[in-house]
Amino acid sequence: MIVILSYFHTKIGPLIFYSFPKTQLDREILERIFDVMDQPNKEDILMLSFENVKVLNYYFQIPSDWARGKKEMVMASVIINQQISPEIEETISILCKKFAEKLQSNEEIFTGFHIKDLDNYDEIDKQSIIKNDSLIKDWVQDLYWELLEDTRKKSEEEKITLLLNDRYIFESLEEMSKELKTISREINLSKHSLKTNSNINNSISKLNKIIDDLYEGYIEKMSVLDIEDENGLLATEEELDADIQKNKKELIRVLEEEVTRNKE
Repeated sequence: MIVILSYFHTKIGPLIFYSFPKTQLDREILERIFDVMDQPNKEDILMLSFENVKVLNYYFQIPSDWARGKKEMVMASVIINQQISPEIEETISILCKKFAEKLQSNEEIFTGFHIKDLDNYDEIDKQSIIKNDSLIKDWVQDLYWELLEDTRKKSEEEKITLLLNDRYIFESLEEMSKELKTISREINLSKHSLKTNSNINNSISKLNKIIDDLYEGYIEKMSVLDIEDENGLLATEEELDADIQKNKKELIRVLEEEVTRNKE
């Protein structure tokens, strides 16, 4: 994700005021952003698409004592390198509008957009320009971190919802519950060696298969949803396999201990 703040320079035309994080910006995307700034109609959201890249633009104006028409023409653009849902698009729009309102509520913030013409002003105005230039850039960074947090949160919520709505997961959990009840019933009723109880052994075998199937379905679902492994927080496939086998053995060990305890 990249956040770009553009503005309209009276003599030069549309310019990038600041972008965060600092990176090489695609020329085609910049040209399209400048096209939007050249033909603004009103404060509004405009979405541009470039294959897998989405650019959401929010144009707005800031009261200004120094600009032509007493308005600084400004636009916040958010570049995302993936497809996004309408819910995430709405989240971005809301945060961009709040960002615009923050700038519009500061009566002196417009001076920061004249940093390129700093030499044309007296010392008092220069101090205001430098101060507000820095303030605007801080606010752009704040917008980036808010966008990152809220869009990731919304994205993970959507992915988790998809997982929780998976009918097979619920059906598998019901099957597991059924097999555990069978084991519990056999423990209470059996009069012979529980380790050779066919019903218990069959239920444990079914539990093993359900766990294996759930795991395979989980990995497939994660792949489809493209959930990221940020900073190596997710276990590798080898680690997951080993962990699952360990948990299965632990489940069987606990069940066998319970069987022995009840038999005694």
